[in-house]
Amino acid sequence: MSALTDSDSTGGAAPPVVPRVRGWLAPLFFLAGIGLLPWTAYLIATLPSRHLQTGYYDLAWGGFDIGLALLFVATGVGLLRRRLWVQSTATAAATMLVCDAWFDVLSSGPGGERLTAIALALTAELPSAAVCLLIAHHVEEVAERAQRYALVARRLRPRRRAARATTMEDPAETG
Repeated sequence: MSALTDSDSTGGAAPPVVPRVRGWLAPLFFLAGIGLLPWTAYLIATLPSRHLQTGYYDLAWGGFDIGLALLFVATGVGLLRRRLWVQSTATAAATMLVCDAWFDVLSSGPGGERLTAIALALTAELPSAAVCLLIAHHVEEVAERAQRYALVARRLRPRRRAARATTMEDPAETG
């Protein structure tokens, strides 16, 4: 179940893990996604199928790989420190790995270069992306479970205090 619809064992709705956002933010993302579709169709129809960039190719891929390396390091640090933000770094790393596989395969030359790109995508980039997504999913499950436990603990606290108060009564009065 998602964090927004989950309920605890007592039947009440658990508070959402994700905080409320501005009411206009979700429709803005929806409209951006819908608006991107005609732009993408236009690009597919008008861009040449082949483009040779003579400069910055090494910088573009090198910068991309530095960003990916930083996300790997951040994810490792987040896992070691057991931080919730590791979900974001792991998801971003997974996204970059899928993009890397996509562009490696599509920008590779025919023959052996393309086969190497496909082999790397299938044996390294896509499995690594899957591991990153599993990490992100696991962190979400752990956070939701911890939130449910905290909610139950808050509900039990008044009962425990009341039970302690009755057992701490003066023995002379009860006997």
